[in-house]
Amino acid sequence: MTTPVRIRGMRLAAQGIAVPGARPAEAVGRMTAVQGQDLGQVLWAIGVRAPGSTRADVRAAFDRGELVRSWPMRGTLHALRPDDLRLLLSLTAERTLRSLARRASDLGVDAALLGRARDGIVAALSGGRALVRDDLFDVLRSVGVDPTGGRGYHVLLHLAQEGLVAWGPTARVGQGLVLLDEWAPAVAPLPDRDEALGRVLLGYLRGRGPATESDAAAWTKLPLGDVRRGRAVAGSAVEDLGDGLLALADRPTPGGIPTGHLLPGFDEYLLGYADRSAQLDPRHADRVVPGGNGMFLPMAVVRGRVVGTWNRTERSRDVRVTVTPFEPLDAAAVRALDAAAGRLGAFLATPVVLDVA
Repeated sequence: MTTPVRIRGMRLAAQGIAVPGARPAEAVGRMTAVQGQDLGQVLWAIGVRAPGSTRADVRAAFDRGELVRSWPMRGTLHALRPDDLRLLLSLTAERTLRSLARRASDLGVDAALLGRARDGIVAALSGGRALVRDDLFDVLRSVGVDPTGGRGYHVLLHLAQEGLVAWGPTARVGQGLVLLDEWAPAVAPLPDRDEALGRVLLGYLRGRGPATESDAAAWTKLPLGDVRRGRAVAGSAVEDLGDGLLALADRPTPGGIPTGHLLPGFDEYLLGYADRSAQLDPRHADRVVPGGNGMFLPMAVVRGRVVGTWNRTERSRDVRVTVTPFEPLDAAAVRALDAAAGRLGAFLATPVVLDVA
């Protein structure tokens, strides 16, 4: 039987949390995609999986075109390698666009409007240019597209599903939008659909196993039948651990991972699964997602369990991290989180002082 303790150990190892040896782009590649609607949070989500890297190192990976951010699934921004974005979009874009059709109609976004927007954005970004959101919205206005009321966001989401644009180099605030194929040309051709399904399932399990088919379907928003087709294609590369849990047959061995972690909000260690009970006691779920509003707070993790939330305050000489535990922490747990604060400080290139509320 695969116990909750063993599940947590295997998932930490698969996620690569605090496991040295990976550069930022390699860490993201192992995960296939890392949820990233908040740029500051996703920089740390990548950094915690590439120990020794700094925030500047992760930003540089975006600036070099090794990583981009886009909406590959669930209408949610993720950080990923450009070819992994193309792979996911080949499976998910059509379904995503169908799900957006009613909203597009409500906003008056039709084929003619999208055509004007597409032509204007291609002209503005051609030649390797990158524009931040406000400048892109000015481009939309110049071609007669009013970006207010969510219309601009919807247009960019639609064009991203086409694989035309993605968020690329970092800017003073946010990122610049680029033409995907110009900014980061494809390295390899797309496989056929069956092979793509197999690759996506293997990529999901490589960064999150053990997990169930339902976990994978929730993460990709692909039908369960597609996930099962991917499993058939993957063949012996996937091992059945019992109780519906799947993992890569060739997977990292648990162990040697630090005890404590300060994970960002929206981290894949929790959001990568439909069933999160192994990592988070359901009694405390509303402490991580207050009011069920979809905003996942940064998480303090000890021995694989989410034991509290945390926030940080920037000060003149350092950063103060305050952990709010669900229940009192023992001295060993506090020491483990203090070590995690040290790793965060190294990433930020700023001393971090830990408080436990």
